[in-house]
Amino acid sequence: MDHTEEQAEKLPVVTKITVQKKRKDRFNVFIDGEYAFPISEAVLIKVGLHKGMTLTKERSAEIEKENYDYMAYTTAVNYLSYSLRSEKEVRKKLYDEEISPDAIERALTRLIEQNYVNDRIYGESYTRTAANLNLKGPQLIANELKGKGLSEEDIAISLQQYPHALQLENAQTIAEKQLRKQSRVSSHEAASKIRLHLHQKGYPSDIVLEVMGEIETEKEEEDEMAALRLQGDKLWRRYERKAKGRELQQKVRSGLYQKGYQGDMISAYIEEKEQEAE
Repeated sequence: MDHTEEQAEKLPVVTKITVQKKRKDRFNVFIDGEYAFPISEAVLIKVGLHKGMTLTKERSAEIEKENYDYMAYTTAVNYLSYSLRSEKEVRKKLYDEEISPDAIERALTRLIEQNYVNDRIYGESYTRTAANLNLKGPQLIANELKGKGLSEEDIAISLQQYPHALQLENAQTIAEKQLRKQSRVSSHEAASKIRLHLHQKGYPSDIVLEVMGEIETEKEEEDEMAALRLQGDKLWRRYERKAKGRELQQKVRSGLYQKGYQGDMISAYIEEKEQEAE
């Protein structure tokens, strides 16, 4: 056997195994005097890796697989320890940790079998939290669950956790809170803003319609006039820089119409401004 054949048959040898400084349960493996890869204590023991061990291609592949599988599974379990996660979220977390695709799939299969990852349970929990704590509407929750990777079937089943009565109660709470913020706008504009806000929160049209029929958006005439004066004065100051007389009045009148005020109240306000100017 010549020197070339001896070199070809020479197998890599583990020359050193050291404990990592920041993680005592992980080790750095050196092969033929050079750093090769990190390995967990559990995998180190399982595969029987030790100094002086020769590594065939098959043995190296086995260690690499065990190492990636352990890393994928423990990373996922740690991620799940803080909160329930969807399958898509766990997959992304492992991908971001640069774990091999095969190891990710094996870890997810194991986690799903153990029920640590279950999109239906996740969806039902997410729906309850979003409804009870955040008062989100069902359409918004459905869109968010879709973004989390849940199937249409799992989303539909999850939304069963959000009955019509609770949707109505939450929507009414939101509407009443919004109504208290609308003291400076017309009754018409207040109603429009509340409807828009409910739709943005994910409530369907039938719930919005029912809620708008329950809450009182019509202001007392005195309150409506007070709100008109506030907005009218703001418009007056804006337009009087470039317009005077009838042109100024028309611009203000048009602006107040757009904000939902009644014509007779607008006329009364314009008359007030005319009297002030005299």
